[in-house]
Amino acid sequence: MKLIAILLCSFGIHLLSAQSFSSHYIKMSDGVQLAADVYIPDSLEGEKLPVLVQFERYWRSSQTRKTKDESPKLYGISKLFSENGYVIVVVDTRGSGASYGTRLSEYQPQEVEDAGEVLDWIVAQSWSNGKVGAYGTSYTGTTAELLCATKHPAVKAVIPGWSDFDLYRSSVRPYGMLASSFIRKWGLYVRWLDRNRSFFLRSEVRPVGEKLPKQVKKDHRKNLKVYRTTKKAEFRDEDMGSYGYDECSVINWKDEIEESDVPMFIPVSWMDAGTAEGAIERLKNFSNDQKVLFMSTSHGGWSHASPFVVGDSTIYPTPRYEVQCKMQLEFFDHHLKGEDNGVDDWPMVRYYNMGEEKFHESDQWPVEGTEMANFYFQKDGGLSLEKPEEITGMDEYKVGFGVTTGERNRWTTQMGDPVLSLNQRQEMDARMLTYTTPPLEEDLQITGTPKITLELASTHEDGAVLVYLEVLDDQGNSIYVTEGGLRLIHHKITGDGYNDHLHSFRKRDEQPMLPGASSKIVLNLMPTSVLIKKGYRLRIAIAGADKDTFDKLPKRGKPTLSIFRNAELHSFVTLPVVK
Repeated sequence: MKLIAILLCSFGIHLLSAQSFSSHYIKMSDGVQLAADVYIPDSLEGEKLPVLVQFERYWRSSQTRKTKDESPKLYGISKLFSENGYVIVVVDTRGSGASYGTRLSEYQPQEVEDAGEVLDWIVAQSWSNGKVGAYGTSYTGTTAELLCATKHPAVKAVIPGWSDFDLYRSSVRPYGMLASSFIRKWGLYVRWLDRNRSFFLRSEVRPVGEKLPKQVKKDHRKNLKVYRTTKKAEFRDEDMGSYGYDECSVINWKDEIEESDVPMFIPVSWMDAGTAEGAIERLKNFSNDQKVLFMSTSHGGWSHASPFVVGDSTIYPTPRYEVQCKMQLEFFDHHLKGEDNGVDDWPMVRYYNMGEEKFHESDQWPVEGTEMANFYFQKDGGLSLEKPEEITGMDEYKVGFGVTTGERNRWTTQMGDPVLSLNQRQEMDARMLTYTTPPLEEDLQITGTPKITLELASTHEDGAVLVYLEVLDDQGNSIYVTEGGLRLIHHKITGDGYNDHLHSFRKRDEQPMLPGASSKIVLNLMPTSVLIKKGYRLRIAIAGADKDTFDKLPKRGKPTLSIFRNAELHSFVTLPVVK
C-alpha cells in the first residue's frame, strides 16, 4: 500500500480517506461545473485561513466499496500543510474526475480561465482570508504555475514541482522524437480515469453527491485521445486536435505570469525528463522571484536517482526529501502568513552534485567560476582538449536499433517509475560509437548545460542522433550522467525566441539530411551537475536509437552515420567546467 501511495503521489494524486471535509460543484460562467473538495483544519474551523489549491487531472479524490461512506483524509505534503493552518482545496479540472465538460487538450487554455473563476469562489468563502497559494507535482505542478497566468490578486505564491514547462520538448516529443514509452502509457492511464476506472486500484472517482451524474460520463467520452493526437502532430506548429503544443505550454503564458509577479519555489531533478531544463529556462527568462532546488531524484522526488549511488534497486527516501517538504511549508508561511523565517535569504539555487553526492548553493546561474571547455573527438576513440590534426579523420557508425537506456530512465519516471540501472553501461557502450579521455589527472567539476557539435553525415534523409555523457570509474563501470538528442530533420539552426533553443521543431523549418553530405549538428544536452574524480574518465557515447523510449527513426532502413573528427571538420563536446 505504501508503494502505491508513493506512485500515486508522484503524479500529484492523493490517497484520501477520513477528515473534516466537504465537496462542492463550482459553476463556471459558461455553465460547466467543476468538482472541488475542501479540507479545513479541525482545530481552526470558523476562522478565516489562507488557502492552498490544486487543480487535478488524476481525480481530486477516489473511493472504493469499502471507503464509499467514509470521509476523505489528506496525506503527505497536503497533510503537512493542513496541520499547519491551511485550508486545502482540490479541484478536478474541466473534463476530468467528477467535473463536467470535455477536454480538447491537456493543459487546455480554458483551464486558466476556469482557475480564475475558482479563485473568485474561494476568496468569497467564509473560511478564506483572501490569500491563496498553489502547489503540486507533475500535472498539478504545471497547473500551479498556470494559476499565475490568471493574474488574480489573491495568488501570493506557487510551487510548480517537477512540472512541464514546454509540453513539446519535455514530455511528448523530446528532441523532436515521439516518446511513445511514456505518452502511450500516460494516454491509456488518463483514458481509463476518464472512463471512471483506476489504473492501480479498484476504485472510482468520488462523486460530489451520491453518484456521478450521467452527463459527466457523457462529456468525458469526447475527451481528446492523447496518444493518437500527439503521434499525428509531429511538429511543434501542428495542432493536437483543437490546440497546438505552444498554446498548451507554460511558455504561452509568459507575459501574464510575469505580470502577476508571483514568487515561485521550484523543485526539480537532473534525472527527470526535461524538468531541470525547464527550470533553467524559466530562471533565465521569467522575471518572477524564483528559488530553485535541483535534486537527483525520480519524478516527484520520491526515490534517489544518482547513478553513482543507485543500481538496480530503488533507494528511499531521497536526499533532502524531508528538507524540501519543510522548505515548501516555510515558503508558503512566508508569503501567505507573513512569517519572517529566512525565505528571503535563501540562495537563488540549491543544486545536488552527483559523484560528490552533496548539495551546493548559488545566487547566480551559471554558477560562479563556470568556463566552457571543448573536448574534441580523436582517432581510436580518444577525447581530449586538443583539436585534431588529421586531414581526413572520420568514424562510421551503423545505427543499432537495439540500443537502450532501459525501461527505468529519465523519461519513463514520469509514469512514477524509479530511475534504475544506469550505473553499468558497458554493454550498451560497446554497441555505440564512443570517445573517451585518458584518466583525469585532477577532479573535474561540471555544472550546467553541456553542448555537442557534430560534423555528421547520414545515408538517410531522416533519423536520430542520441548523445550520452558518461563517466568511467576506476572499476571500468560506465555511469550515465546526462543525455541529449535530435531528430535529424530538425537540424536547421533557427533559434526559438526567448527559449535560447537552437531548433524550432516547426514544419516550416524541416530540413532533411542530404545523404552522404556533412551537416553541422548542434544540440544541448540536459543540464546536470557532476563531480568526475581524479583517475576517472569522461566518455561521450553516440547512438541512433533508444528502443525503450523513442519510436524508430527512420521508419524504414538502417542508416550509417559518419562522424568527422579532423582539422577541418571537427566534432566536440562543450562542457560547463567550474574552476
